Amino acid sequence: MTSRKKYRRPRQIPYVFLSFLALIALLLIGVGIWKMIAPETATQTAQTESGKPVASGVTPAVSLPIFEENGIKRTSSVVNGELALYNGKEWKTSFWPGINFGATTPGHYPGQVSPTREDYMRWFPMMRDMNVKALRIYTILPPDFYDTLAEFNATQDEPIMLLQGIWSPEEELIGEDGEGQDAFDPAIKDSFEQEIRDAAAVVHGKADLPENPGHASGKYTTDVSPYLLGWVVGTEWYPYTVQVTNEAHKGLAPYKGEYFRAKSGASPFESWLAEMLDVLAKEEMTYGWQHPVSFTNWVTTDPLDHPNEPLEQEDLVPVDPMHMEPTEAWSAGYFASYHVYPYYPDSLRRDLKYLNYVNSEGVKDPYAGYLHELRAHHKGIPLVIAEFGMPSSRGLAHFGLLGRSQGMHNEKQQGELNAGMLKQIYNEDYDGALLFEWQDEWFKFTWNTIELEVPGDRRAMWRNRLTNEEHFGVLSIEPEESADKLMTIDGKTDDWEKRGLTPEDVGNGLSMAMTSDSSDLYMLFKKKDGEWNFDKDVLTIGFDTTPGGSTKAQLAPGVQFNEGQEFLARFEGGKGGRLYVNSAYDQFTWLYGSKLKSVPYKPEYADDKAGIFLPWKLALNRELYLPQTKVNAPFEAYDVGKLHWGTNDPNNSQFNNLSDWYLQGDTLEVRIPWMLLGFTDPSRLQVWKYPYSTEAVTPIDTNGVAVSAALSESGAAPAGTVTPTTRSYTWDAWDLPPYHERKKKSFDILKDAFAEYIKPVKGTTR
Repeated sequence: MTSRKKYRRPRQIPYVFLSFLALIALLLIGVGIWKMIAPETATQTAQTESGKPVASGVTPAVSLPIFEENGIKRTSSVVNGELALYNGKEWKTSFWPGINFGATTPGHYPGQVSPTREDYMRWFPMMRDMNVKALRIYTILPPDFYDTLAEFNATQDEPIMLLQGIWSPEEELIGEDGEGQDAFDPAIKDSFEQEIRDAAAVVHGKADLPENPGHASGKYTTDVSPYLLGWVVGTEWYPYTVQVTNEAHKGLAPYKGEYFRAKSGASPFESWLAEMLDVLAKEEMTYGWQHPVSFTNWVTTDPLDHPNEPLEQEDLVPVDPMHMEPTEAWSAGYFASYHVYPYYPDSLRRDLKYLNYVNSEGVKDPYAGYLHELRAHHKGIPLVIAEFGMPSSRGLAHFGLLGRSQGMHNEKQQGELNAGMLKQIYNEDYDGALLFEWQDEWFKFTWNTIELEVPGDRRAMWRNRLTNEEHFGVLSIEPEESADKLMTIDGKTDDWEKRGLTPEDVGNGLSMAMTSDSSDLYMLFKKKDGEWNFDKDVLTIGFDTTPGGSTKAQLAPGVQFNEGQEFLARFEGGKGGRLYVNSAYDQFTWLYGSKLKSVPYKPEYADDKAGIFLPWKLALNRELYLPQTKVNAPFEAYDVGKLHWGTNDPNNSQFNNLSDWYLQGDTLEVRIPWMLLGFTDPSRLQVWKYPYSTEAVTPIDTNGVAVSAALSESGAAPAGTVTPTTRSYTWDAWDLPPYHERKKKSFDILKDAFAEYIKPVKGTTR
């Protein structure tokens, strides 16, 4: 994806469980019901008086039988080219629907690992209810995670299997200059190898990691190896790193390890990867275990040819899983895992071979076309889509075909699109599909909003509805500590009354009130003379957040504001509601018009007094030359200023998570995302400065928002000048925002979709 997801290993808050290991073990042995589990790795789970299991402090009971051969234990393995679990008699293959799990809550970054034991105990049953069979994590998490997973799984007939990721030193591999670094650099290699050893020790409950900023730490005593489906080593490989490594070690002989080796023709980077897999295998063997092993890959470094890819770096160099293999000593096998989204890179919607591919339902489907070609390349080994998904975001970052764009989906659409992609993955004979992701994460960023979210170290403190990366979860993480405290735009005023707010007369037949949360500014407009009717009524709302701006607007003749306005909203017949930005305050035309000459531009746009208000746009793609079809794809942008009708009440039939306004009778409620009003950090009351004066995105302090509203009649000529009354609104800065979670409408859709694929796949060979 365009914005690489930055997971950092978290800091640990130690949690210690009471242990009754020895007593329980003796009791079990005495009554002769000790399971088929090696004594050194298994104990029975202690029970509270209520009958609920508690962790033993060392290892919970293992509900999975363990296959042991030549002193090597396995519960999962590659069998006949498929991922399989041992059921006590034979190896059973199946398709693995699963989910990716992030390590944050609002106000925190991944290195702080804020989810608690209570969160895990709440989430694991919800995952089970959603028919999740496999849970993937990206890096080492604190002991609480492993303790709680094992405790939960000990109560399940079918445990949630774990895919343990091992985070590679991504920043070091990319380098400070972004040119890529040699992966064989001793410091990089040593760091990664230590991370691998730590991960193996953690999974086997034999780690004691010291405190290290940005990393998990603590004492790990719970052995979750019986629940491990497999390893996923590394991160999305930076193409210039791969290129630099290959050029620095031309002629390097393929790596030959004890458990993994590179094949003839493998690149130096692929040999380096084979060595890292071998390091992991050797470490696992010190515990007497083997599990299937893979490494992270993505479309950018896939081994396929993309002749119509417009960006060189997106098809620069391959990393081919078929260029490495396990030796005969590694019985658990090897599989491939990829992150594949339908909207990026551009080749997935540009390559003719994908555009012309007909899926299993008789529909031309480029996503299925890519999946088909990728599956055909990886013959004989399991292949898992380790990331796929759609965000339910108010913002958009890339267009996709068949409605699969990177954003601007309501929650129902999110679920349906994800279910559709899951079906294509299954139908193209994959071994699993892991949805991205479990919960929304506020710290995330994406390429077309990141420059406006400054300072970056405050991003996690507020919810940006325009950043698509924040909204991939099936759990919505919403402002306020509970749902009953969240402002609801539903045409009712009870929530305003709870906050002690009543509309104040602002003249022109209107009264108004304002409030806010960590996501939006809320406005209540009461019409004094009858009900709202936007076939006849025109409502003009001006927003003043910083010095400068225009007191008039060409879009609103006859309206004269007391102060200069940065933004203007208009509700009128035939157009609904739209938000516009003062042309001199508009980041889009300043950057892509004045600076980069990529979109139409007029010099008068730089005049903040001219009264020119433009559509509020997000860039989606620059003009691109497509080498295969030899055409120029035009610059792409999206008018994100269109205001969407609906309520944010999930219990209402008119629910729409994208909604910005709702009316009922004489009551109109509006919510505007903070970034649409120029806020770079609402938690510190900061907006961007007029860009033409700074030639950069520069955050400055503001006192809040001054809002002016004028009511007029549609189609009527201005009868003189209207000067609306202005009301100012401000709020206290915050650090840790209150929040609550809610199952999205996509949850149950995906629950049903996952249920279709939880049965074993017919056949055990490909």
